[in-house]
Amino acid sequence: MAGGAGVEWYFGYKYSHNDLNAEDWRPRDKMWDQTRYALEFFQHHLPFTQMTHGDDLTSTPDDYCFAKPGEVYAIYLPKGGSTELNLERQVKTYKVSWFNPRVGGELQNGSVIYLKGPGRVSIGKPPSDPGRDWVVLVK
Repeated sequence: MAGGAGVEWYFGYKYSHNDLNAEDWRPRDKMWDQTRYALEFFQHHLPFTQMTHGDDLTSTPDDYCFAKPGEVYAIYLPKGGSTELNLERQVKTYKVSWFNPRVGGELQNGSVIYLKGPGRVSIGKPPSDPGRDWVVLVK
């Protein structure tokens, strides 16, 4: 979400099925699924090659914003909750959708369906599990 170019997983050496002797990848099954969900989200919903980090556009200090300002914003909320998005001088209406990175699937509606700029606006609350991580798509 900050312009990175990939991911590398390190499983540690003090655990069974560690990096040095891993032959059974089943204990990591959930991690592989969540990686696939993230990849599918990026490929289906974001023009990610045209986007850059936009953490300064949100009001919550521990979220991550990936943006093509004026067009699309993806906000990762690792602790759930909500934030405000600064649409700056954009006088447009945006659709707000929520993506569950834990289980993947279709985009969902939260408490706010549309945002209208300009200025700072609340993205609303997630459709469920408000204390868990979510990705918000503003388009």
